[in-house]
Amino acid sequence: MKKSTQIKKVTQLTLFTQFTQFTQFTLFTWLKIIVQIFQLDKLSKLSKPGKLGFLFFIISSLIFTTALYAKVTGPCVNCHTMHNSQNGQAMNRGDTPWGGSGTLNTPNETLLNATCLGCHSSTDGETIKTLPGGQKVPIVFNTTGYPANPLSGGNFYWVSTGVASSENDTKGHNVFLGNGDDNLSSAPGDVGGGTCGGVNACHKNLYASTSPPSFGFPGARQGCTKCHMVGTDFPKGYHHINDTDPLKNSTSDGWFRFLSGHQSGSGHGVTGLIDVNWQHDASSTVHNEYLGYSGTKTSAGGFSALGNTMTAYCTGCHGNFHIEQSTSNAWIRHPSDAVIPNSGEFASAYNATGGTGTYDPRVPVARPTLNGWTTPDATVRLGTDLVMCLSCHRAHGSPYSKIMRWDYKGWPASGEFNGCTVCHTGKN
Repeated sequence: MKKSTQIKKVTQLTLFTQFTQFTQFTLFTWLKIIVQIFQLDKLSKLSKPGKLGFLFFIISSLIFTTALYAKVTGPCVNCHTMHNSQNGQAMNRGDTPWGGSGTLNTPNETLLNATCLGCHSSTDGETIKTLPGGQKVPIVFNTTGYPANPLSGGNFYWVSTGVASSENDTKGHNVFLGNGDDNLSSAPGDVGGGTCGGVNACHKNLYASTSPPSFGFPGARQGCTKCHMVGTDFPKGYHHINDTDPLKNSTSDGWFRFLSGHQSGSGHGVTGLIDVNWQHDASSTVHNEYLGYSGTKTSAGGFSALGNTMTAYCTGCHGNFHIEQSTSNAWIRHPSDAVIPNSGEFASAYNATGGTGTYDPRVPVARPTLNGWTTPDATVRLGTDLVMCLSCHRAHGSPYSKIMRWDYKGWPASGEFNGCTVCHTGKN
């Protein structure tokens, strides 16, 4: 066999597997690929260890490539019910979690057999569910307790009515319909805008439902879909995108975690590099990457002022909290999207020496650019990287007041980790 033919054959095999979902490969398919690889003339001259090494390289490359798929795969019945009926029983679980019981006679839109909350909640402690066909589902609400391995956004457990705490509404974003916030009538830091949905606009609260249409959105929005809005449509379309790039920076690939806005029209959403397991096993080398922008510190933010950053998205509801400096440039609020200095007590932030420290997923940072990024960076560069909203707060919920990542109110008496001292090393 000619060398060009051999290369072409290996390329064809690689492309074939790239466009076939890895978890649905049959043993027969894999055996055919292995046999064809070993039949290549050049490989037949290699020693047995050499052949095995080459085979391991090819298969590892294919697994890595297919692991980046974010689209929903597997049997349609995992998510859809054609008539909300099976053997005379309703199939729509509604908000009922995995492992729970109870169905609704009323069918869901788009033939779904559960709501967003129902699909992404569970009665056990697992935070990733693997469905038939290999599809993974992130769990953001464990109904019986805070999980041992919460995902990057935290968990709505602490906001649920089952928590025996008088301050549960302070520990997360409340997405539970009919369970109004006990403390707040609108988002803290609300700039007074965002009335496109009236008193229950997305910018005001998450638990109540808006009436359609609201600012061009075709249907009512409540809970999850008030944040994960994906432009002028529900997240449904982005569950089926064919995307292999871990960097999400456009409408065409669903932005970062489907976080899209509508300020100044289309093209506004959150840019980020995703961890395919939602930081289930976070470390200095396994984590999301966030975009930051060190611009104005005296405005209420927004995409037009801060670009496609996570902080810009947060300011859609909490804009006043981004007015961080007075007219004399004195800090009046803790900065977000501000460069971490390489001087004073900050020079040893993240255990840095010579301006470079080790990334700590408990206190994430933002990067001034993510252009061309394909993998997370294990380092923090002082004088370049930025503190942001998610450096201190979870997005969904946490065991601590104000959705903090650590016990800010209880330290030092609690004896627990204090993320403040990761940057403010002189206060430890």
